[in-house]
Amino acid sequence: MNLMGTRYDVSQVPLQGGYIAKWCPVRAQNDAIQPGKPLPPSPAGKRRVQRGREFELSILKRLKDAHPRLIVIQEHGDEAEAVTLAAMKDDAPLIFGGRLPSDQLGRRVGKPDLLVRATDGYRAVDVKHHRTLELIVGDKSARCSELTQLALESSVADKAFSARRRREDLLQLAHYQRMLETAGCAAADRWGGIIGVEGRVAWHDLDAPMWRTPSSSGKQKQRTTMEIYDFEFDFRLDTIAVALQHLVDPSVDPLLVPVKIGECAECPWWVYCGPQLEAGAGDVSLLPKVGWRPWSIHRAHGVTDRAALAKLDHHTAELVANGIDVTALQANAAAADSATRIEEVVGGRRPTQVARLRDAGVNTAADAFALDRTTAAYSGSGLSSLPEQIDLSRAALGPEPVYRRRDVETIEVPRGDVEVDIDLENIEEGVYLWGALVTDRAGMGVEAGYHSFVTWEPMNESAELDAFTPFWEWFMELRQKVQASRRVLHAYCYNAGVETTHIRRLGLLAGRDSEVDAFLKSEEWVDLLRVVSSQLITGGPLGLKTAATLAAYRWPVEDPGGEDSMLVYETAVTVPDEHEREAARDWLLAYNRGDVEATLALREWMDRESDTVPSIEAVDPALL
Repeated sequence: MNLMGTRYDVSQVPLQGGYIAKWCPVRAQNDAIQPGKPLPPSPAGKRRVQRGREFELSILKRLKDAHPRLIVIQEHGDEAEAVTLAAMKDDAPLIFGGRLPSDQLGRRVGKPDLLVRATDGYRAVDVKHHRTLELIVGDKSARCSELTQLALESSVADKAFSARRRREDLLQLAHYQRMLETAGCAAADRWGGIIGVEGRVAWHDLDAPMWRTPSSSGKQKQRTTMEIYDFEFDFRLDTIAVALQHLVDPSVDPLLVPVKIGECAECPWWVYCGPQLEAGAGDVSLLPKVGWRPWSIHRAHGVTDRAALAKLDHHTAELVANGIDVTALQANAAAADSATRIEEVVGGRRPTQVARLRDAGVNTAADAFALDRTTAAYSGSGLSSLPEQIDLSRAALGPEPVYRRRDVETIEVPRGDVEVDIDLENIEEGVYLWGALVTDRAGMGVEAGYHSFVTWEPMNESAELDAFTPFWEWFMELRQKVQASRRVLHAYCYNAGVETTHIRRLGLLAGRDSEVDAFLKSEEWVDLLRVVSSQLITGGPLGLKTAATLAAYRWPVEDPGGEDSMLVYETAVTVPDEHEREAARDWLLAYNRGDVEATLALREWMDRESDTVPSIEAVDPALL
């Protein structure tokens, strides 16, 4: 990572806000070039922004009630900058909606939601409509301040929670930190805060090394938020500067070409980048978990699409992934007799490497020399996932929709005498619905079918518990009944991370943490996504909506999606018309029922088709 600042003349780049550092640099480039007409925000996206603003206003009201001396900046533009600077020079304790003095040299402009006075300057605090705390991991207690006493100096360690490290939030705080420093108004330390839906300030040390990034040596290095921000912001300034040159002189190529990343799904420029990436055999970044770094490694080796990646040699790639320098090995093999034993070709005392080579069937110089040179060139690249990526590309381009992974002879799914498929529905403030589908495979006489536990009350911890507590009591009663009958219960969730997090959190609030912990650590709790992804490969995403198509399952509602459900939820709880509210609630229950039915359908399909799904080893890369 280059932390040396900008490389181009950025003096003509328009002043940039804090969002730019966390957005994709290709997006920044397209914003400057405007290669076409961007997609408008989706209805869900617009509503999410609107809800964020509404949340800010609710926090502002609470701050006004608690702090009579709170200064709220009403002005705009240059006038807002002047008023904000004057308030800081007057040592105002709290400033809401301020606009920091523009940083002409650094090309920055910024409006932190809140500026909190310290003894020697100000710290920035932003309001975010999402959770900022999570159940504690290790001993990393969150430093939190109440809204009545906002200062970092008034914060206390929360022994139950740690601060969520959301990279985009912290990069925005780093942006304001740089602006405060340029204006000579920053506190001596570098701390910033986030107020989330919990209604507290979660403080973050921006100088703490917390982000693992590649270094020039190829090894991982811990970097601070400030270091990450400086690099990302300066890189985007360079990108925009060259994009502006391109507009004047088309012979100047833009710095970047599109790469598929997680942000693409909501980017207005996907309409422009998507067709480029999907053309022909498709860009390698279309494969799951092939982000910018592996994409750049492939590009450096002349592999720019999935067909080229599919044609690499998997056997050689496994040796490369195990840290063997196959290129050097082949150079030694070329200088030796073809029958020379591999121990002599390797040279020195490297028994582990020799053992790996022999396990892979490389016993002589001739065997080493026969390995694929194009694939061997990846030696030393640090791309340990190369064999996986080769198989992903073959699965993506192969004739079948799904394949068994290598060495998976038969698909296996843990089954229970009684099975419970679980799924939740939530908004930023909390979980309002727990759905469970019970399947009585042993004829125990338990109440089979779909069960829902829901609240339509205004969302807070009390409302969450109104839904969670009866769900958990019902589930524990069912579990105890199955155990008493000496039968096996399995509870399934697809991608259980969200459910596990909320069950732990609400179990703690409900005073049932030991009971929750025992269940979640048991073999009864099954993440079906792990079962699927450890045995099957498609070359594409394996989310539930995609995976369920393998089982030909169709949801009982049209166009099901998490974003849509959040819009429907608002109708279900806010619309005055009773018929509209009930229709929205019925939709949400049907949507949730579809999720749990889909996990059951997928499990049944895996059992039924366990012997018919072909192996990825059967795909001939020469035919792709």
